[in-house]
Amino acid sequence: MSIASNDSFVSAAELTEHRELRSVIALGPHLFYEEALQMAEDGKISCRVLRTEMLGCLGDIDFLAKLHCVRQACQLILCDRTTRMFLADTGKKILSSIIVKAQKSPKRFEEVFEEMISFVEHTEHWENTEVELATRGVKHLNFYDIVLDFILMDSFEDLENPPISIQNVINNRWLNSSFKETAVASSCWSVMKQKRQHMKVSDGFIAHFYAVCEQISPVLAWGILGPKSSLHDFCCFFKDQVQYFLKDIFDLDKVRYSSVETLAEDMLHLLHRRSELLLAYLGADSLRQANICSAPPMQLLPSALLEARVQ
Repeated sequence: MSIASNDSFVSAAELTEHRELRSVIALGPHLFYEEALQMAEDGKISCRVLRTEMLGCLGDIDFLAKLHCVRQACQLILCDRTTRMFLADTGKKILSSIIVKAQKSPKRFEEVFEEMISFVEHTEHWENTEVELATRGVKHLNFYDIVLDFILMDSFEDLENPPISIQNVINNRWLNSSFKETAVASSCWSVMKQKRQHMKVSDGFIAHFYAVCEQISPVLAWGILGPKSSLHDFCCFFKDQVQYFLKDIFDLDKVRYSSVETLAEDMLHLLHRRSELLLAYLGADSLRQANICSAPPMQLLPSALLEARVQ
C-alpha cells in the first residue's frame, strides 16, 4: 500500500504535533491534560471556533484538549456564587469606566447589564438559553464558551476587521473626530437592529445581551478604531489583558493541568490578577486626570501593571 494513500497518510505537521505533545507530557505531571488529549485524539471534543494560533497552542489537538480542561475548570469556578458576583461586578465596573472615559453616562449600560446578570442567575432560564445559544454555535454553557469566546473574542475579531464603510470613514482625513464617532456609533446600532430582527426569543438571553451591546459596542468600537486618546489606550489595554489571560490559561507553563481543581485554582488567580491590573490602570488614570500627582504617568502605575504593559 502506498504511504501516501488516503487511509494511511499522516501529514508532517500532524506527526510533529504528536511528537511535541508527547514530549510536553513527559516533562511534568499533566494527568488532567493527558486524559483530555486522548479524548481530543479520539474526536470526542468539539468547539465553535478553533483558536489554535491565537492562543499559541501546538496544534488543533492540543487546543481541543486544553479547551476540554478549561471548560471543566470554568464549571467548578462558577459553582461559587461569590466568584460569579466578583466577575459580574468587576465586568460592570470596567465597562462602565470605558463609557465614562468616552464622556458619556454609564447609567443605562449599568441598568441593562444588571438585568442580564439577574436573568442568567435564574436557573429556570437556562434551558431556553441553551437552545438560543446553540443556534449561534455555542453548545457548551460555561464562562469560556459564552463570555470569553462568543462575546469577547468574536468582538475583538470584528473590531480588527470592521466593515469597509467604517474603515472609509475612520481613514477620511477631511472628517472631524466628532463626525467619525457618530458614524461609528450609527453603524453599530444598525448592526444590532438587524441582529434583533433575527431573534427567536424576544426576552431571552440574546435579547438581554444585545441590550448591553447597544450601550457598550459603539464606545468600544470608537475606542479601538478612533484616534489616540485615553479612551483608545484603555480599550487597547483591556483587549490585551483579556488576550494575555486566555493565552495564560492555555499554557502548561502558566497553569497546572494536573487536575480540574488545580487548573480552576490557577485560572481564578489569573482572573483576579488581570482584573486588578485593569482596575489599577483605571485608578492611575483617574489620578492623572485629577492632577493629584505630578509624577510622570508611568510612575503612577504599580509594578505589576508596568510588567503587564510590556508583555
